[in-house]
Amino acid sequence: MVQSEGLRSNLTKIYGLSGAWMFLLAIPIIVPYFKSIGLSMEEVFQLQSIFAAMVLVLELPSGYIADLLGRKKTLILATFFHALGFSLFPFAESFWQLVATNFFLGVGLSLFSGTDVALIYDTLEALGDRGGQSKLMGKKIFYTQLGETIGALCGGALALVSLNLPVQVNALVQWIPFLIAFTIVEPPRSTMDKKGHLENWKYIYRSLFKHSKLMTLVILNIIFYGAATLIAVWTFQDIWDKLSVPLRYFGILWAFSNITVAVIARKAHVVERYWGTTSTLLIIGILPVFGYLGMGFYPTVWGLLFLLSFQICRGLGMVVLRDALNTRVSADMRATANSVSSLGVRICFIVLGPMMGWIMDNRGFENGYKIFGGIYILVFVVFMIPLIKQVRHMD
Repeated sequence: MVQSEGLRSNLTKIYGLSGAWMFLLAIPIIVPYFKSIGLSMEEVFQLQSIFAAMVLVLELPSGYIADLLGRKKTLILATFFHALGFSLFPFAESFWQLVATNFFLGVGLSLFSGTDVALIYDTLEALGDRGGQSKLMGKKIFYTQLGETIGALCGGALALVSLNLPVQVNALVQWIPFLIAFTIVEPPRSTMDKKGHLENWKYIYRSLFKHSKLMTLVILNIIFYGAATLIAVWTFQDIWDKLSVPLRYFGILWAFSNITVAVIARKAHVVERYWGTTSTLLIIGILPVFGYLGMGFYPTVWGLLFLLSFQICRGLGMVVLRDALNTRVSADMRATANSVSSLGVRICFIVLGPMMGWIMDNRGFENGYKIFGGIYILVFVVFMIPLIKQVRHMD
């Protein structure tokens, strides 16, 4: 009974941990902050691409570590490196110093990525509750985005005093997730052989890419639509600046953007149940095209409404597609499976992110958005339509 209560408390703790992890006071003004220390938009995307490359290198090993070492120990390590990176952030005054701080942030994110999701599914399986997984995944994303929303409002307010203040205060509050991680209860689960690493990787590869066409398509769509929203989000602040939106509104806009993700994710399971899986997938596939082309052809303040398409896509995709993955993989490799999809997102960002940054610097964000609208029409045809057909075939 005590073990059961401890496991059930994991759900509340992971919501708190997710919210605290994303309580990032510096994020709503991060692009203006980077520009204030001399970075161009191309360098901003280069910095994020280097960060993505760091995470990419560590993503698979960290997911594998979480499957072998355990969820709690991995989360403790993740939150430590996360806090350390942000503690060093205020002292970084050049591109390469920012790269150095991003190393620690990359280690933290790679360890956290997938482990938090795996903890939810492992906990529910240990409790014998398999019915509400997508609903709880939606709640996790809700609290994640709620944390980022509140952080955006607070960070925006601090930025009115000084552009450096949100970065400095953020260095302190990012130790809160580290404290929460110590209270997690490790759920019982089956584990892979800790010595047969080669056989383990063969098993993971077969399970994810040889087991079924549906599984492969789910992973590919997580990758491409995760990249669509990640690239777009890193353009938001520069677009606001180009459209002469006052800095004092950045925190509010960032908060509104994130609360949109939170609300959509919270109700994603309802949307999927009401509209059906195929219709929901169709919406996820169309939204980035709508957002990129809409903002590309109507680059005005009112055109900013098109940017909500990415946040709606993110809220739906993180629940519907991630749930499709996590309910189809076994507990012994769940963190690794999530890391594989996250790694794919990072690869896409490394390839496409600097391209978007260069176009924005040299040709304007309108042209960047038009080009990416065309790219995502192609992605929709090549990856989303086959997934929809596969789901219809199964139904």
